[in-house]
Amino acid sequence: MDLKKLIIFAKQPIQGQVKTRLAKTLGDKTTLDIYKKLLHITEDITSKLNISKTVYWDQILNQTNLYFKNGYTFKEQSQGDLGKKMKDAFREEFDESFNKILIIGTDCPYLTERIFEDAYHALENSDIVIGPAKDGGYYLLGMKDFKASLFEGIPWSTELVFNLTIEKIKELNLTFSVLPELNDIDTEKDWLEWEEKINQ
Repeated sequence: MDLKKLIIFAKQPIQGQVKTRLAKTLGDKTTLDIYKKLLHITEDITSKLNISKTVYWDQILNQTNLYFKNGYTFKEQSQGDLGKKMKDAFREEFDESFNKILIIGTDCPYLTERIFEDAYHALENSDIVIGPAKDGGYYLLGMKDFKASLFEGIPWSTELVFNLTIEKIKELNLTFSVLPELNDIDTEKDWLEWEEKINQ
């Protein structure tokens, strides 16, 4: 029986602590406003998915939750680098008997229901599914068995992430499917391109 899980990694929307590359040109306040929009966009896309969804916040705050209001559970990310945090989240969800698990962040507004459907479908015949981002990272990773080594020895937040992850997948003799390339929102140019797209 398929037990699907979507993990969403998110940061609390605190000024000066989100999207630091974006803030270099737009400033902290504008960047915070953009990040809040990205949270709402991610919620809007994923709320339509009839699967189990858990938001892993970077920290749990004692305040009214304004995002991911209905149909989501919440957990706190573990300590360590991004790879350690993702590895721990996957392990935790596999330990709860989910067997098709995807992870995303909150910085890819180009995600669609179809992409999620295709990703879960890919896991019917592939061990791993991955969605490459234009900056060399990935916007989605999915697996049906826990593979800890995919998160080890990767220089996170660099243009090498996707290619090195593919190398690790091949070293493990795993089968994999690659989704269409999408753009993350990391820079002012990325955001302007997104705004232009939705205003067309």
